[in-house]
Amino acid sequence: MVEELSGNMKKVYDAMVKKGATSEGKAKGMEDIVREAKIPKGVVANSINELIKKKLVKRKAGEKTAKYYILG
Repeated sequence: MVEELSGNMKKVYDAMVKKGATSEGKAKGMEDIVREAKIPKGVVANSINELIKKKLVKRKAGEKTAKYYILG
């Protein structure tokens, strides 16, 4: 499934891997992912939503902001 990713979704997924967002305990916030991916926040948000739909990424609600991590 990961091999099918292209464009911004691949950049966001790769940024999450580089930041170590590989489990719930290591979930990263949107700003961390934006900095690593070097693409605009809106584009990252859309890409994360698509990755969530594909069941590759999970959203973890926090006190003030959500954090995201890679499933599997």
